[in-house]
Amino acid sequence: MKDEAEVIRDGYFSDDGREIDPLSVPLPALCSSCLKNNDAKEETPCLLNRMDQMEEMRKGEMFCCFAYELIDSSVDKQQVIDKMEKYLAEKNAKQ
Repeated sequence: MKDEAEVIRDGYFSDDGREIDPLSVPLPALCSSCLKNNDAKEETPCLLNRMDQMEEMRKGEMFCCFAYELIDSSVDKQQVIDKMEKYLAEKNAKQ
């Protein structure tokens, strides 16, 4: 019989090992306008990206996703991407 420490648990976990309820992960407005939002194949990668930025979003920082695919083709995707890149460049310059 395996030791309890050897058992692999299913679910999502933070870097420090805390289990994360997927329903507790914020869903940014950007996700609501993305084609991948309701795609079952994209559920895990999207959730992991949001989990990675969870604390920043809670502090009011911008959510960035370079896998973003617009639902509305009248919106300029490159403008959205440029805004994310500029935000991250400014954030990294402060560090």
